[in-house]
Amino acid sequence: MSKTVEPARLGPPVTAPDGIVVYPIDLIPCAHLALAEGDIRPGHTYGIHAHLTLEQVTYVLSGRIRAVTHDPQTGKTQEIQADAGQSIVTLPGHSLQFAAADDSPARVLFITSPPYPADHSDTVTLDAHRPLTEAERTGLTERQEAAFREFRRAIDRPLPGTKR
Repeated sequence: MSKTVEPARLGPPVTAPDGIVVYPIDLIPCAHLALAEGDIRPGHTYGIHAHLTLEQVTYVLSGRIRAVTHDPQTGKTQEIQADAGQSIVTLPGHSLQFAAADDSPARVLFITSPPYPADHSDTVTLDAHRPLTEAERTGLTERQEAAFREFRRAIDRPLPGTKR
């Protein structure tokens, strides 16, 4: 059974490990997907980071952003610019860094799967664009196991307003 869910912001804004202020969006009953709005301030370059298990789509709602990414398999670092209506896909283990592409603010929608954890345990902050070291990847197995536990719980979770 499908149900229409009205997304709503979850409480106050949160500052992500890279320094971007994000506003989580409540998607209950989703267990495999998360949304958050983010503010990309002009004149500011945010920290380099990578996610251990998350796939992330960054969809530009307004303004224009610049992202630098690094693919650990190919060793290539690239700069991508995206305007409103465009998106950037980041895979687990790829480093990522955001900045506004000009002197105007930008607003983005972060879409992650599995959901971004409130304790930031999926994010590794980096000093440069590069592959993750073994030490930085130590949390990978733990994060994968936690995500799979949540997926298994979601299978038995009823939709709000329904009975099982």
